[in-house]
Amino acid sequence: MPTAASADQDPAAPLQEPARVKDAVRIEDLHKSFGTLEVLKGVSLTAKQGDVVAIIGGSGSGKSTMLRCINFLEAPSGGKIIIDGEEVEMRADGSPANRRQIERIRTRLAMVFQSFNLWTHLTLLENVIEVRCMC
Repeated sequence: MPTAASADQDPAAPLQEPARVKDAVRIEDLHKSFGTLEVLKGVSLTAKQGDVVAIIGGSGSGKSTMLRCINFLEAPSGGKIIIDGEEVEMRADGSPANRRQIERIRTRLAMVFQSFNLWTHLTLLENVIEVRCMC
């Protein structure tokens, strides 16, 4: 949709299209079950670059599970996960089909855990490096 010219623009100049903001994270119809307990039931979410998103819900509602599925710390039972326009390749069971793709995506994606534990004898940087080496 064209935007109106601002006061400092030439009124005769053609209207400009607004810049499209790229999807940073898009989740479509995400499902996750633990046995017979379906925790995520078709969750969808789009976060554009620059967005600040809050995921709010009661205890046990699946907030952390959703974030863990996005990072493939848990294998989703179904759905699509698209990071920076790249769909994550998944097998039928929800596990990643391409481990190198997951490793590459994880270099651009991060999460902070609710209860994180740092080793007190290491600096913050050393803790981060140690975790990375444990993968």
